[in-house]
Amino acid sequence: MIDFDFRFPLFDSIMVGSLSPLQPENNYSVYLNEENFRIELDSIQDDGRLGFTFYKPANFKCRYYYQKLVQETFLYCNEILQFLEEEQDTDTRAYLRLTLLDKHLKTCLIRLGEQMQTNNLQSAHFLCPTQDTPPELLSNSYVFQLLKVCVAKAYLEIQLALSDVIHTPLTEAMIYTAMVGELPPVKCFLKQIPAEPAQKPSKAKATTLTEERITEPLVSTQPEKGQATVAVDTKLHTVKDLIALKIGSDRTIRRLLEKKELTGIKQKNGWRIEDAELQRYLKNLKTQQPNKTKP
Repeated sequence: MIDFDFRFPLFDSIMVGSLSPLQPENNYSVYLNEENFRIELDSIQDDGRLGFTFYKPANFKCRYYYQKLVQETFLYCNEILQFLEEEQDTDTRAYLRLTLLDKHLKTCLIRLGEQMQTNNLQSAHFLCPTQDTPPELLSNSYVFQLLKVCVAKAYLEIQLALSDVIHTPLTEAMIYTAMVGELPPVKCFLKQIPAEPAQKPSKAKATTLTEERITEPLVSTQPEKGQATVAVDTKLHTVKDLIALKIGSDRTIRRLLEKKELTGIKQKNGWRIEDAELQRYLKNLKTQQPNKTKP
């Protein structure tokens, strides 16, 4: 029924996997060299209805996890919200509430609370550190508190989207006390964004989701001796264009680009994919589909 990975991204990796900040290989000292924590980020738009705020990263390790977690949270919420908007059957929406909220995200928050209590990962360690506060404890407390807010954002975004099949909605404070096990009063970080009034389209300027064109070579190379440089008119697609073409969701397309299953050009304002590369990907996809039916 759910044709995408509904599990919260990075959760298991941070809790017990290779991204766990508690593992020796992810020790605070590993991130002292700036080159070790640098990751490439796209400008991910948050399509949700809850504004996200959190404390600034206290050090390089905190910054690494902040960049990675917030980006993945926005992609996850955007994908699920789009899916829920298209699914209008009441029984199916009730099933999704049970699967996404009551079973998955609630379990994530309970497990997170147990981990934080076992390892004494409190916000006070990075908000009011003392000279005796180890940088490792400060960093780990920051990461798990941030993960808590990210999962809470996903929970509340889905709760808003499924409001027609939810009888008793929870608040952010209720999530932290009832699921994470924090004692009130608790600090909240999510605030509902008021809906903007619909604006009439301007007659003078029409905008469409069409491909972009550039009139310069995609790769800057030195021409051979005696060879003239020729401007190439290349059709480029954005990630949004590929979503409109039903290639996949935002998160799926970015995964294809990161794994280089689909080759793209990374610019300051996001990914661009040549039309020839898109046609190559679609052709390969068609040739692979019959193989899936073979035992």
